[in-house]
Amino acid sequence: MKNQISNINIINFIENYPIHYVEKIGDSVLVKGISDRNWIYISSKSEEELKIIKSRLDNKDKNFAIIEDWMIPILSKEHKIKWKLVTMRLILLGGTSKVELTHSVEELTVNDAEIIYENSDYKDFISIKYIIERITNGASSCVRYRDKLIAWGITQDDGAIGFLHVLPDYRKRGYAKDVMLNLIKKAHHNNRIPFVHIDEQNEKSMRLAIELGFKKDRVVSWFEIE
Repeated sequence: MKNQISNINIINFIENYPIHYVEKIGDSVLVKGISDRNWIYISSKSEEELKIIKSRLDNKDKNFAIIEDWMIPILSKEHKIKWKLVTMRLILLGGTSKVELTHSVEELTVNDAEIIYENSDYKDFISIKYIIERITNGASSCVRYRDKLIAWGITQDDGAIGFLHVLPDYRKRGYAKDVMLNLIKKAHHNNRIPFVHIDEQNEKSMRLAIELGFKKDRVVSWFEIE
């Protein structure tokens, strides 16, 4: 169970996307696969094994996912980091208290992708194509008011609950909580462990996750080297 939680991102990614390289080095694992980018996933607790993993990378291996802080200096040595996204991973173990949803929720459609993209704070890291793929193949939840999309969430390519957003005029009414509860329910229905990645500066999202029972696990980063 502990190993499953530690490697939850890699496990989910392998199950859902094309993998073109896997190598086990000691107790460490290197995975290369494709979703919206050619991603490198690494599970390791050994500096020596990580250095061997780095020797297996070539000049096409530029995008790294779910990398722990201690790994970054080794993987980026002699390279400039083009961009980096840092988040706290939080995991929900066990169920949530049985809370009835206040609002009616439904699933997103591909026609919602453009408005989701336009309202995202992460346009530099995602695309409308990626959002459409996630709506099509992942779990989603949303709230509409008079047919207007006002709140939503979708699972990311690694299974994390993400994209949580409520339009400014509709905030502080419990929409985000209902979207999250619905996505947690879907994760449990599919025998998945719910987890999220949140920028620690995002106090509202962090507060909501903790209120729902998520526990801080570790800081992880995505980054691209030049």
